Amino acid sequence: MKRASVVVYCCLFLFTLAAASTVQAGGFALYEWSNRGIAMGTTGYAQGVDASVVATNPSLMTELEGKHALAGFALITPHTTVVVDGHKNKTQNDTFKVPHAYYVQQMESNPNVWFGVGMFTRFGLGTHYEDNWNGRGGLQFVDLESVSLTPSVAFKFNEKFSMAVGVEILKGGIHLKRSTVFGPISARTSGYAIGGNISFNYKFDDQWSTGFTYRAPMTMDTTGSGQFPGQPSSENEQSIKATLPGSYSLGVAYKPADNWVWEFDVIHTRWDSVDKMTYSGTIDSEHWLHYKNTWRGQIGTEYWATDWMAVRFGYVYDQTPTRGGDASFMLPANDRQLVSTGLGFKWDKWTLDASFMYVQAKERSNLSISNPATAPGAVSRVDFKDGKTWITGMSLGYAF
Repeated sequence: MKRASVVVYCCLFLFTLAAASTVQAGGFALYEWSNRGIAMGTTGYAQGVDASVVATNPSLMTELEGKHALAGFALITPHTTVVVDGHKNKTQNDTFKVPHAYYVQQMESNPNVWFGVGMFTRFGLGTHYEDNWNGRGGLQFVDLESVSLTPSVAFKFNEKFSMAVGVEILKGGIHLKRSTVFGPISARTSGYAIGGNISFNYKFDDQWSTGFTYRAPMTMDTTGSGQFPGQPSSENEQSIKATLPGSYSLGVAYKPADNWVWEFDVIHTRWDSVDKMTYSGTIDSEHWLHYKNTWRGQIGTEYWATDWMAVRFGYVYDQTPTRGGDASFMLPANDRQLVSTGLGFKWDKWTLDASFMYVQAKERSNLSISNPATAPGAVSRVDFKDGKTWITGMSLGYAF
């Protein structure tokens, strides 16, 4: 039975890993890396419960004895009303699939060393508008797709302190299109970025623990093809270069009882390193972003009502990196509040987590955005309203 379970789970892991090459996501920076985490406000930086710590804080692998695996998905459905010069438009109600898969193993040759590997999405963007909407000069659609593979090694120095180091290999792609009076402008590129992370955790006692994770910024170089009005189709080579931001995460967990835990995290993302997107080739230009650094605060709780079922809740406040004077149709968003809930089940060596999250964005009004759909250099007056996102998903875990 044990051997059959291992075979089934390995097949699930490989299937999820293969699906990741086409993942699309509904935001720019994503935190939907496990459904236990989503249900608890995307927390998980200060307590090690399942293999998804490879994504949040790899040093917490030292709290997992033996071998652990986890795989699942989140479904993200964003929606925003964009008012352009008094005309209401709505982004298309697309649902983006975001899979994740992890494996963690305590080394038999040295029980104070752990190895883990994860596949998940840290950055993604999917904003699609109707073909004839009146902001198409600024943007028709954009997809930023990515998947990260992160092997990590953790070291347990004593019963209180552990640390980990890891490498991140990110595969990404950008596909965008906009319409002008001269014709359509589009690009489709793909490429890689390499980064790394270092993390720590410290257990004060049986109730209190803390964790810290640093992720380095990465430069993503992508190549492919582009289309520009008047450009011969035989000369359509295109490259797009962008920086993905680094971040600092600090979490504190409190366990008032054996069946009850709270966690509070703060995440500081250094968006100021994402200064521009550089286009070379068929489209030759620089798109300045002028992003600002952001803070994300999140709190979550888990209560095991029975030996086999847990109830979870969470809340998040997340700042947007876009300044009012540099807003664009690419990311029609503002600061957000997120509320979440979910259930966890366990039997024998299996776990099943289900989650639901609702995201509400603040309105943003009286913005000036470039929109050369009718004339070169035209600028439209724009409002972002009714920004909502629904997130739901499921994860399946197994302890070998």
